[in-house]
Amino acid sequence: IRDRIRVVHLTVPDSLLQQFPGPRFGQTGLRRLVAVDSRPLLCTALKPMGLGAADLAGLAHQIALGGVDIIKEDHGLTDQPFARFSERVARCAKAIDRANRQTGYRCLYVPNITAPADQLLGRAYEAKRRGAGGVMVAPGLAGWDALRLLAADEQFGLPILSHPAMLGTLVLGADQGLSHEVVFGQLPRLAGADATIFVNFGGRFPFSQQDCRGIVRGAMDPLGSYPSIFPVPAGGMTLAHLPELYRFYGSQVIFLIAGGLYAAGPDLAASAAQFRQQVENLSGNSEV
Repeated sequence: IRDRIRVVHLTVPDSLLQQFPGPRFGQTGLRRLVAVDSRPLLCTALKPMGLGAADLAGLAHQIALGGVDIIKEDHGLTDQPFARFSERVARCAKAIDRANRQTGYRCLYVPNITAPADQLLGRAYEAKRRGAGGVMVAPGLAGWDALRLLAADEQFGLPILSHPAMLGTLVLGADQGLSHEVVFGQLPRLAGADATIFVNFGGRFPFSQQDCRGIVRGAMDPLGSYPSIFPVPAGGMTLAHLPELYRFYGSQVIFLIAGGLYAAGPDLAASAAQFRQQVENLSGNSEV
């Protein structure tokens, strides 16, 4: 172990890039799935912990009616007795599909499949069978190679969101460890994620604007033939933060507002619709 050595950027030769699948969808593919050409995409999380599968599905239906593009599960949802994975995924997928048929939107349901190594692939395929539009994996818990294995599976073929749980300690030292660009930008992209979730500046975590700029570079700068992936700033964001977020990130981003959306008012569908309308107003376009 040596002090004062920090990995700030990976320069990866094509010979090594060819050993990794890279993102299957990237920004362009995800936009195609949700039928949104240019504005930022919208995301929220199903929460809080402790709700049963039926209640979570009810929330999912309301959020989808409001027009949020991606409804992922909270990272703490796994296979707890109060919301078993199989029942939860089946109910939430049906609820979002029903909302999509009502509205004409193409909201994606993204369950958390992070699990022990011998269960992760099975959960991924079960999620697909039950109607999920993508999956979320926390490589800090499941391992980077679990994400790579899933991205490389031709038969699976759904987009993957990378969650940052348990990765934060890698970037804490200013003169040691790895940079934010590497951990939350380049590594998820190498492993095959189509979007990378990270904690935004100005929220409840100590990431700076410079750190977040680095993550965007890692997600979007040229990297062999890999497509750009979506940066997904999150963590304590509210609807009031949207103008600042848009000024900083522009349109090539997914805005993830979770607890802040639930706190915006008692009518969750109306809050979701407000989220969508605010982003459309900021970006100057309206897309169905």
